[in-house]
Amino acid sequence: MLLLLIAVIIGIAFGYFATQNTTPVTIHVAEYALEGVPLYLVIVGSLFLGLFIAWILYVVRSVSSRVTLYGKDHAVKSANQTVADLEHRVHELEIESAQLKTKYPPPPESPTRRVA
Repeated sequence: MLLLLIAVIIGIAFGYFATQNTTPVTIHVAEYALEGVPLYLVIVGSLFLGLFIAWILYVVRSVSSRVTLYGKDHAVKSANQTVADLEHRVHELEIESAQLKTKYPPPPESPTRRVA
């Protein structure tokens, strides 16, 4: 409902703007000339052309960002796999260390004296 209300308000504003700027103008593009084009169409056409160009630039930037993020995602996944492999290796070494400690217990500690 709010969108409909905003569209009606913009339509009324556009209608008012169009009735105030009906002066015919001539547009020259290279060798071609468009005569009798209402001024409001030139203004609104320029606005829409600018918005279209901005949208194209936004899409290009968005695609570029996604490609960059995809590359970083791949690097993060690779790093996570390396971390998982290293954690697995640490776990194996801890098991091996525990087995060696049970097989070869450390010698009992003897009291030591300090010489001053």
